[in-house]
Order: sequence, then structure tokens, then C-alpha cells
Amino acid sequence: MKYYIIHGTTDKNLVNILKSGYLETKTSKVNQIFTHLLYRGLPDQKNQMTYWNECCLILDKQILKDYPFYATNILGYYKNFLDAFNKDARNILVKSKGKLNVAPDLKILKEHIVKIMKERLKSQNTFVFSHEILFNKKIPLKKYCKCIIYGKPIIYSIYDPRRDTIYPKIIPKKLLLLASKLNIPIKYYYDYYGLDNLIDVIEK
Repeated sequence: MKYYIIHGTTDKNLVNILKSGYLETKTSKVNQIFTHLLYRGLPDQKNQMTYWNECCLILDKQILKDYPFYATNILGYYKNFLDAFNKDARNILVKSKGKLNVAPDLKILKEHIVKIMKERLKSQNTFVFSHEILFNKKIPLKKYCKCIIYGKPIIYSIYDPRRDTIYPKIIPKKLLLLASKLNIPIKYYYDYYGLDNLIDVIEK
């Protein structure tokens, strides 16, 4: 099964991320990078908000083999990353100290995501509230970023005539230039809802 690690951010932060060439832990109050696991076939996926803020970095799943990480339920993160690796740590769905030869087993994490989404079928933000995967080391974009998804959140109905005025289909030239220097494509995702649709855009 294909899956991706995604990190939502603002277009303002994306400029700084691309300038540095890294996803940095220092941008978080707890010095950790917050991400989600994205894959096809989740319950109610077509109605789900796909990511936080205006844009999203799509990271290669290889990072789960290479980097230390832990996954937990929403807001279950530890202020100190290493505390998640203590024997008495709670709410840890999967964790790894990195440098793995094979991909980590994500079965428990996936079962948790499906369970949460089935329990809250009528909520459009169930996916982004279902789990978190956290890293404590800066991530080089050249090595791990497959692409960037750019698209302002669609607040108005798709039938609202104000939509095209408020959310034009334009990727800022500055972002395109910065991303091109790192050989990272930027793809526009206009609908904002639909997890499988987002994966279609990633894989085009």
C-alpha cells in the first residue's frame, strides 16, 4: 500500500521553509515536526479536510525508516520527544528510533485512524484530528519532499460565485522559484476536501 507523510503549513511559513531547504523543529513550541499519515480508502475520505492551513509538504515514506518518530492520538504528543520512548509512555501508537532496514509496522496506527474516522463520520476534520506523527530532527527537503500541494482552504461552497475571486488558481511566482531551486514540484489542489483526490494530485 502506498502512503505519504504530510505536513500542513502556511504560505508565509512555506517561503521560509524553502529558503532554508529544511523542515525545522524550531518552528514548533515543543521542537517537533507534526505530520500525518495519508493513504487511500479511509472512511468518509471524500468529505475530509486534507491538511492544515494553505499548503502541504508531501514527504516520502522512506523517512519513517530513516528518522526517529512516534505516532499518537491528537494532542497526545510529549513536550520532550524522548519521553515518548519511555516504557511508561502512554497513547503511543507506533514509534521507532530510526535507521531501520525495513519499513515500520503501521498496523496499529492505521487501525486507530480508521476507528476514529468511523466514529465521527459527519465531521469534516476527523482525519486531521485522528492522529499525529512527530519527528525531532530537521528534514532536508531535497531528500524527502516529493512535492508541495498549494491551495487556499475553500470556505465558500463550490457553487458560490465569490469562490474564484477569493481563491484564484494562482501559485505565487516566489514559491515556484524557490521550489524549483530544490527541484520540488508545486501542485495546485483546488478542492481542499477529499483524501483520495489529494493522492491523485500527488501521483499525477
